[in-house]
Amino acid sequence: MSGVAQIHRASWRARIIYAVFAAIMPRLVRWISRRGGPEAMPEMLAQLGRRTNTVARLQRLRPHFRIRFTRDLATGVPVEIVRRADCVAPLGDGAILYFHGGGFFTGGLDTHLHVVATLARRTRLPVVHVDYRQFPVVSVDGSVEDGVGAYRWLLEQGADPAKTVIAGDSAGGFMTFATALRAQQEGLPAPAGVIGISALLELEGTARSTHPNMDTDAFGIADALPDLVEHVCPSLPMRHDLSPINGRLETMPPALLIAAESEILRCDNERLHAALLELGRSSRLELWAKQVHAFPALFGFLPESRAAFELMVRFVAERLAGSGESGEARREVS
Repeated sequence: MSGVAQIHRASWRARIIYAVFAAIMPRLVRWISRRGGPEAMPEMLAQLGRRTNTVARLQRLRPHFRIRFTRDLATGVPVEIVRRADCVAPLGDGAILYFHGGGFFTGGLDTHLHVVATLARRTRLPVVHVDYRQFPVVSVDGSVEDGVGAYRWLLEQGADPAKTVIAGDSAGGFMTFATALRAQQEGLPAPAGVIGISALLELEGTARSTHPNMDTDAFGIADALPDLVEHVCPSLPMRHDLSPINGRLETMPPALLIAAESEILRCDNERLHAALLELGRSSRLELWAKQVHAFPALFGFLPESRAAFELMVRFVAERLAGSGESGEARREVS
């Protein structure tokens, strides 16, 4: 595929949201991250995570018509299987494994309920939403361990890896690619494809520090990410080993990467996209102008978000339609 990413124009609604975020969020994030000093950061992250998840439960009050929710445990990890009411096909006919974002300290089955419901409704496939452990319970390696466990469990339930797509946003995008890599290292077959929405793909952050988007990220992530990583993954060797950009990409399944043109994680997505293409892997990178980080997950009502979901739906359909092709893309890492 072409190494040149398409940049989509912004609607007037997206421009307004972007302007408001750019005026407020970077200052707010800096204030929050500096408040109390480094020693106060762990408790502040834990508290912010709890409060966010509490507010997110309000999503359950909204009726989700024609959608069924079923809870289960995947090797001890809570998951929620989300299906259209008329979806009765077994997991072996096709499934999506979804990892929510939240910086490895917040987010869960409630915060991203609308995202997985949209994917389930539009793809007509069951979506398995994973409530992986996060800081302060575990560092990022524990989160990835849960991701691989959930993928293994899904295959044990009858899911066909050739008809399974893994997806996630932000930190969930990191989980998506890290899970696909680690699963193969542990002898599991690769999924049919991977989707990252504003995916974090490197914990070290060296390349991001000199990227032009350090000054244009409307969410303030560029300023907060280094301090956040210090807490959620304090081990320097682990940061390098876990980062998908440093992994064995020779067997990465076809990838779809979606990001905002001006966000700092554009750097991660462009680097992974280029690395995959250099290795002859299939990768598609789509950028949207005047958008905030993870915009399809945050503002599903935007026309750009609907277009991004449509790209995901088509990508999933293409991957499932190609499930009978050569298994070369799913070979195991030696």
